[in-house]
Amino acid sequence: MNEILKYYAEIMSSVAITIGVIFSYLQIRKISKSINIGQKANKINVLNSFTKEYDFIIIEAVECINQKKVKTWYFRYWNLFTNEFLFFKEGLLESHIFEFWMFKMCLYYNEKPSEIPMKRINNYKKSHLKYIESGNGNYSKADSFFKELIQISDNEKDPEKIRNLVHKLIKKYKKLK
Repeated sequence: MNEILKYYAEIMSSVAITIGVIFSYLQIRKISKSINIGQKANKINVLNSFTKEYDFIIIEAVECINQKKVKTWYFRYWNLFTNEFLFFKEGLLESHIFEFWMFKMCLYYNEKPSEIPMKRINNYKKSHLKYIESGNGNYSKADSFFKELIQISDNEKDPEKIRNLVHKLIKKYKKLK
């Protein structure tokens, strides 16, 4: 009789272990899904935050009625782009969104912000180079990235070629750690 009890105890122990493994697996899957949902929510929040900040900066451009305000406006503008780069590098901003924003920036580097009412102001490129050279960004990879973006803008005028070059630039910097 003792042998039969031992046999059933071993079977029950095996069944309990199997159930425990299955339960643990299911819990790990639930936790993994929760983490994925949290990461997606964070990316959405980051995107919303950057979009709102950009909108605020553009709205405030109409208040740039002297050189000091223009300088401050450009500082905020380029600081936002630097932050976007840093979030992109950390994987907190989707690559395709960042790529689209940089493509659009590349198209406009040689223009002046149309929202600023003053006539005698620097174009985007000149103001961005001043921002980089002043050490405001203070992030060597971001500075290098934006200098390469400016080169694309200077060397290419065809939007489709610009799009391809920006895509390659994004891929290059996504790999750098």
